[in-house]
Amino acid sequence: MTIAASSVRTLIPFAGGNWKPVVDNEVFSAIIKKPPSFWGLKPGQFEIFDITKCTFLADEQDNSGRAGGTRVKKKDLQKGWDVTQRPLIIVFYRGNYYLWDGFNRWIKLQELGETTAPVWLYHLMEGYNFEDVKDHVQLSANDHPQSDEASRRDFINAGLRWAKRNNINDLDAIIEWVNRSEHQFKTKDVDKIAATILVESETTNVRHIPTGSAAKSEAYDFLDLKLEYGSDAITNPIVLCTKENDYITDAFMQHMKKFTQKGNDLETTQLIGYTKGCETEEAVINQRQNAKDRFDELDDLVWDYCAERMKSKGETYKWEGFLPQLFGKECGDGVPNKLV
Repeated sequence: MTIAASSVRTLIPFAGGNWKPVVDNEVFSAIIKKPPSFWGLKPGQFEIFDITKCTFLADEQDNSGRAGGTRVKKKDLQKGWDVTQRPLIIVFYRGNYYLWDGFNRWIKLQELGETTAPVWLYHLMEGYNFEDVKDHVQLSANDHPQSDEASRRDFINAGLRWAKRNNINDLDAIIEWVNRSEHQFKTKDVDKIAATILVESETTNVRHIPTGSAAKSEAYDFLDLKLEYGSDAITNPIVLCTKENDYITDAFMQHMKKFTQKGNDLETTQLIGYTKGCETEEAVINQRQNAKDRFDELDDLVWDYCAERMKSKGETYKWEGFLPQLFGKECGDGVPNKLV
């Protein structure tokens, strides 16, 4: 009989700042004895820290290591501290203390009326840039089982800030920077991240729109429309990426489906495009014009097809079959090689 692994977590109460039962726990005690090492920081020390002593800069209330900012999750800290959870990270610099990791827990602890927390306390080393080290620590601190691992966009955003601060335009230097922080990316992923940082850092007058969902949200804001999900109906506007002709063709298919769906009343389709991968103003203009030209070509093609289709009395297409792909049934030794 197979016994499933237990998902029960050990939670130890700490209300009122009584952290001794947590610190004395065998699992947590083993964790706090091994503070992680970070580039630019002196070796860390564990302590129960008065978090109210921290200096919060205006832009530090959001975790800059996260593309989407601090994501407050539902934690059960009111029941106790998970002994597998690592301490928060505090950094001392020029007379001030800064919270660099553990934003979610600190927000929850504040809600519970707590003023102290288990932390690893570090000191910034002389000669190191505060923001460079901060980005490195926040990216690296996310690389453990109890955290959501830093995403590509987290690394890209931090890399863009670093490249701008240090006037970096060398791909090898950027790759070295990515690998400085702890991550689970494969070599090819690191190369892609570094290449994106290089391209976007050199594209000083082109605003980058990271995802299709971000573009759609922005488009709806411009038209003062409420973005709703879950409906099968295709509605205005259709937001399309203009980088590839395939994207434009897909958008045109959406347009045709919308135009012919029941209840449409032949409403004109609103199109909003956004460019991708452009490095210059000229490239943006050319990509936009290509999208408009391609849409016109597809529209003309439909008109021509409909006209010829109405004149044709027979089939305009037929399936000849599919290429054989199933070994032992459609292809392979002793199987006739033919369309299926």
